[in-house]
Amino acid sequence: MKASEAPTIQSPTWNAYRGRIIAAIADVEVLMQQRDKGINSEVLTEEVAKRLGIAIDTPDGYEALLKLVKATRAIAREGLRRTREQQGGQYALLL
Repeated sequence: MKASEAPTIQSPTWNAYRGRIIAAIADVEVLMQQRDKGINSEVLTEEVAKRLGIAIDTPDGYEALLKLVKATRAIAREGLRRTREQQGGQYALLL
């Protein structure tokens, strides 16, 4: 999929797409936590795109994906925190 062709909020596949983005963010966040490193939103966006096979084909497509990553990063982090709390730090994320 190309970033410029990604579903929008009006699309019936929006929730599934957004969920995949959140899962990919969580996966990258876990990896960074394991390495005891931080990651900025721009690099995180590129990692998410790579993991989901999203080709960043236009500047507008990149900006839209970056905005979505920034908007959902807190959701992914909260999900990781909750999972860690509920399962004593043990969890697996399936993409």
